[in-house]
Amino acid sequence: MSGPTPPRRGDPTEAPPRPGNPRRTEHPTVDPLRIAFLDDDHVLTLVRGLLTARTTSEWQAVADFFTPDLPDLATVRALRAELGAHGGASVTVRPEDATVLVLRRGTADRALLEAAPSLRLVQRLGARSTAIDLEAARALGIEVSCLPRPSLVRTAEHALLLMLALVKRLPAADRAVRAGSDRPGQEVTYNWAGLTGLGGLAGRTLGIVGLGEVGSLVAERARAFGMHLLYTGRTRQSRAREQELGVSYRPLPELLAAADVVSLHVPGPGGGAPVLGPAEIAAMRPGALLVNTGRGRLVDERALYEALVEGRLGGAGLDVHGVEPRPRTDPLCALDSVVLTPHIAGGSRVGVLDEVVQIFENVRAVLAGGVPVHGRVVDTP
Repeated sequence: MSGPTPPRRGDPTEAPPRPGNPRRTEHPTVDPLRIAFLDDDHVLTLVRGLLTARTTSEWQAVADFFTPDLPDLATVRALRAELGAHGGASVTVRPEDATVLVLRRGTADRALLEAAPSLRLVQRLGARSTAIDLEAARALGIEVSCLPRPSLVRTAEHALLLMLALVKRLPAADRAVRAGSDRPGQEVTYNWAGLTGLGGLAGRTLGIVGLGEVGSLVAERARAFGMHLLYTGRTRQSRAREQELGVSYRPLPELLAAADVVSLHVPGPGGGAPVLGPAEIAAMRPGALLVNTGRGRLVDERALYEALVEGRLGGAGLDVHGVEPRPRTDPLCALDSVVLTPHIAGGSRVGVLDEVVQIFENVRAVLAGGVPVHGRVVDTP
């Protein structure tokens, strides 16, 4: 871009120039801070709560988000107090009135950015900037930050954990060791429990359903294990992205027929049919493994149970469930071919506070006339 940046109400002073843009010289705004949220993600709901909590019960509702861990909210409360010094901080439902726009899965296109004359910062939770019109943001003097999310990395790690637990028969191996043995011991006795069906991940084909941020992180890690990678999704990635991740695109039916392991990383289907219903589960490769760290409603669990009992599938690793907590009488709980964890793939929720602190620090920096200190995006895609 060339030529002078159009003057904007509330542009920061002496911010470092963005590529192709001259240095801005307007004074920082003294208008009240207004933050708009483009989507209803549970983490964004927490951020909204941290901005608006006033009463003891409202602060308790925020603290309850982190159960069973006990969060230290002092740092966040102090940062919020500093934000409030900028003429008062509030949440608005109208993006066009916002000083700061926060999103996770929403879209900040040119029309939206141009309709918000006071907008100073677009803040995304997540490393990708593809949902934000960076060229328009640059032309309008709007800063953009995209924050990588540690919880997504942990979710990808957990997906690999479940795969390894299945192919290594980890629960059965653990139980065998804990049960002990009456046999005489010696220095080395390989597989004294007599476990069968032991395997590994190298050389197997992984089918990733949904190559978003978590799916991409899973691909990077699975490739390091020597797996062959297929993916499917609503849109096909660019050839450059496919080559970068070492993945090949397949429509869902072809992926299910070819994959030794299927891992789900798409948003929940809402009130629609599961992504893997009876027909899709029947189409999976005989002996294949299913891993779900997305949402429980992605899978028809009755069809999954029948496929496991009949031996058509080799196993399942589930961190998410159709009903949470899963009832102890649920039939999947009785199967040795199933590894279950209680929706913990993302790790402790206390880690979300670090993301909130980064958001607040970015807002404070931009309001003070600077640039985001975390996750600043300076280049177009």
